[in-house]
Amino acid sequence: MPIILITGVSSGIGNALVRLVADKPGWTVIGTVRTVKPPTEYGLPDAAVLYAFEAGDPDAPAALAMKVLAEQGCPDVIVNNAGYVLYGPVEETPQARIRDLYQVNVFSPIALVQAFLPAMRERGSGVVANVTSLGGRLVFPFFSSYNSTKHAMEGYSEGLWHELKPFGIRVKAIEPGYVATPIYKAMDERAEPTGPYAPYVSAMNTFSDGVTKRSTPEQAAEETWRAISDTSDRLRYPIAAYARVLVRARKLVGDMAFMRFMHKQWIGK
Repeated sequence: MPIILITGVSSGIGNALVRLVADKPGWTVIGTVRTVKPPTEYGLPDAAVLYAFEAGDPDAPAALAMKVLAEQGCPDVIVNNAGYVLYGPVEETPQARIRDLYQVNVFSPIALVQAFLPAMRERGSGVVANVTSLGGRLVFPFFSSYNSTKHAMEGYSEGLWHELKPFGIRVKAIEPGYVATPIYKAMDERAEPTGPYAPYVSAMNTFSDGVTKRSTPEQAAEETWRAISDTSDRLRYPIAAYARVLVRARKLVGDMAFMRFMHKQWIGK
């Protein structure tokens, strides 16, 4: 019976992916949450197996892997989905918050993969799917810290693609665009901008508020599952609203032309 491990399943894409895979015959679905409760309290099927996992704890990935390997066996698919958004000017962002962001969005998924790789390599098969972001292919102003973590995971995924291919392990970088998920609460709970960046943050807020056509978590989960199920060696999968069109546009017009055009849309000057 194949096993899939998905981190961060209390809401959003991870939650929708658990529900999607649980409906498929023969799969054991493992999800991680900060606090273990009955799966139904997260809107998940009873068959989902939940483990406590705090991605901000450097020791948590190895502990989780040890427990899963002992109790469930080696996952066939690992989906590094857990993460959060940090929004605001770099100059005004405390370094401690950036360090925590990197721990959750970068160091934790790297450590989790490292912990499972010996078993996956010995078996000679598996899929490592890292949920990066459209922001791992381009950068939005005031999402600089967050987007940089996703660029890091893009580079890490590409390196893994080379290293793991000889062992029959496929690597997929899932790059969601605009999805209606709670991950954007960093913007929803934002205070009125102040300081030298205020007019530009306000302009970016207005732009973001105008993006009303967002994919649902369920739509994003469907596309994520198609990427995971793709037996080719393709690495990158832009998914959900606007991701493919923006990636293609940047490639078509070139980096600087794209940046100048989008700067006017986002900042206005």
